[in-house]
Amino acid sequence: MAEKKVSVRLAAVSGRQVRAEMEGVGEAGSRGFGRLSREMEAANARLAAFSRRVAVAAAAAVAAAAAAGVAMIRSGLQTVDAQAKLAQSLGTTVASIQTLERAGELAGVSMSGIEQATKDLTRRLSQAAAGTGPAADALDRLGLSANELIALPLDQRVGAINAAIESFVPAAERAAVAGQLFGEEGSIAMSRIDTATLRQATEDVLAFGVVVSEQDVDQIERTNDAISRLGLIWRGLSNQLAVAAAPALEAVADAMAAVASRTGPLGIAIRSLFDNIGRLTIYAATFAAFLAGRWVAGMAAAALSVRDIASPNPPASSQVRVGSARRCRS
Repeated sequence: MAEKKVSVRLAAVSGRQVRAEMEGVGEAGSRGFGRLSREMEAANARLAAFSRRVAVAAAAAVAAAAAAGVAMIRSGLQTVDAQAKLAQSLGTTVASIQTLERAGELAGVSMSGIEQATKDLTRRLSQAAAGTGPAADALDRLGLSANELIALPLDQRVGAINAAIESFVPAAERAAVAGQLFGEEGSIAMSRIDTATLRQATEDVLAFGVVVSEQDVDQIERTNDAISRLGLIWRGLSNQLAVAAAPALEAVADAMAAVASRTGPLGIAIRSLFDNIGRLTIYAATFAAFLAGRWVAGMAAAALSVRDIASPNPPASSQVRVGSARRCRS
């Protein structure tokens, strides 16, 4: 098969025009690259500004998170410490107090009402264990033992009493029986915390990790005690500074009192001022009268001058002065 060769020859006609066109393309490309460079620089500047804002926002978020974490830790320490002290006073566990607090939230009962009712219950159970007090008859009716109830955690103690009231006492008499155990005011609050509410509260505090063990409670109490000791550092420093500065402050106060006393320089000056107040008043009045006289005399002279100028027949001296002035101008 024969090969065919095709050759193409380009002839440049009007070479100057082609060169001009090529130069135009080069200039357009240069301008395009310059514009692209400026756009890239602007984009980089905007990106850098955005990065700075993001960094500032991130730092603020970290600071806010740290502050929130510190606040949560402090709140948790204070809450658990208060619950631990209340549990110790009632002879129960912190977990029991936390369960009752959750049950109060579910039943719409304040923790102060629960605290008052449980304090009355603890005192009346102690009396019933000794065979006295209003709770003894109520416990016999419910078939409960005071000593056995005292051995239970507080939430279980309340649950056992409420369950027995629901089982053995008619609805019309439940308020009276609850009043014998929880007190008249506390019985109203505790009657709303039934066994179902206590069961739900127990499940909630266990499910969400609210319950704190006794070992953790001891650690929290020690931590709070250590933090309270830190406050003694500033108080001790303040007291030491006050002790060190007290002699100097006393000396300054005594010196100022001596200066301001009747025999001191300031007291003498003030007394001299009051002693000579009459003379100073006379001097001031005389000076004021002198100034007033000068002012009146000046005003009178000004009035006379204005009258002479405005008069149709000015004095001879004024005419002479006016003629002289005319001759000088001519």
